[in-house]
Amino acid sequence: MHHSYCGEGTIGTDSLLYEYGDFRLANSATALSVGGIRSQFSHPSNVKLSMESANFLRKIKLHLSTVRQPNPDVQYNPQGYLMMATAAGAEQLMKNYNTQIECGAKIMLFTQQHLKDTFPWMNVEGIELATYGLENEGWFDPSSLAAAYKHKNLSFCVNQLKGEVVGFKKEILKDRSDVSLPVTHSNEGRIINVDERIDGVYLKMPEHEKPVYIKCHMMFNCAGAESGQLAQLAGIGTDQSHPILKHKLPVERRKRYVYVFHCPDGPMFDCPMIIDPSGVYVRREGLGGKYICGSSPPEDEEPDTKDLEVNYDYFYEAIWPKLAYRVPVFEKLKVTSAWAGFYDYNAYDQNAVIGQHPYYSNMAFLTGFSGHGIQQAQAASRALAEQIVNGIKDGERAELEPFSFMRIIENRPLLENEII
Repeated sequence: MHHSYCGEGTIGTDSLLYEYGDFRLANSATALSVGGIRSQFSHPSNVKLSMESANFLRKIKLHLSTVRQPNPDVQYNPQGYLMMATAAGAEQLMKNYNTQIECGAKIMLFTQQHLKDTFPWMNVEGIELATYGLENEGWFDPSSLAAAYKHKNLSFCVNQLKGEVVGFKKEILKDRSDVSLPVTHSNEGRIINVDERIDGVYLKMPEHEKPVYIKCHMMFNCAGAESGQLAQLAGIGTDQSHPILKHKLPVERRKRYVYVFHCPDGPMFDCPMIIDPSGVYVRREGLGGKYICGSSPPEDEEPDTKDLEVNYDYFYEAIWPKLAYRVPVFEKLKVTSAWAGFYDYNAYDQNAVIGQHPYYSNMAFLTGFSGHGIQQAQAASRALAEQIVNGIKDGERAELEPFSFMRIIENRPLLENEII
């Protein structure tokens, strides 16, 4: 029995077939991410997924060691995120804190004075409240994690094929099944007959002149920023007359910049992952005065996604003034390098799409994480596997339901307030 995984990085490598349009892992969202992990979210499902993945990272040698690589090292650096709020955002931050505590996260509250006493190098003017993660937060090397997964897969005799999916083959079902659409403001409720499934994929490979057909029992779409286009190849979002297939997978490319700077007098051991109310983030990289930072642009200023070129003006105009205001010593920083990467951005609600498609039930999604994929990949992958094998009602994975594709059809977005 074959399972086709169309994907990349830490999500796509845990597979029986490795299929993706761009074969260079160096250009994937995984390799170009900051590698952060946190439990500070506002939605319980996001909190739980990240906490489970953090536990996996702490025990990575147990899970991913092999005979040839007995000591996989992803350079995990435990360090809390410091989420700060002004008076306008303090009430929401407190609600987030209560949610996180209910989920079992270890989070500390900071008043402005407490913040000033703990981080004397920080300008706390305008900060009403802050939260700091005591466990299950920090950062790691994403490329090392992806490499460890690949080595583990090889020890299981996983067949990794490199190529671009260029088409799908459908199979007409002899025994039809039904999908019930609920009554919503845009739908009167109806029963939809399902009379076809994904039979396999056509894979264009460098060593073959014509695409190779690969039959599969299940097909997993974890193709990152290209997931939406891959779903369209299967007919998802292309038939406006069909009550289910008219809804596309709303995952698209969004470009984000990461800047590296040097500031020898900056904070070291006591420097957390700082999340300013403005949306600017910064953390140290090692202990040699090196830091990385970034910020998501406003919706109407999204950069072009045709390439991975970096806009340095964005740093000097939109980021540096806010950095220097919050940490005055950063007025003396010097930018040393930068890079850009693509988010698999869910334009619907900026949260992952996890689970089987309601019509093509043998196509499942692991995509649309919008910057959270590297930290939720392990837990989300395992949860999806358990859901498919056991059924969501039979297992202990009810937290996946908010991420289902059905929320798009039913127009019930998953609201997450802690988007960075």
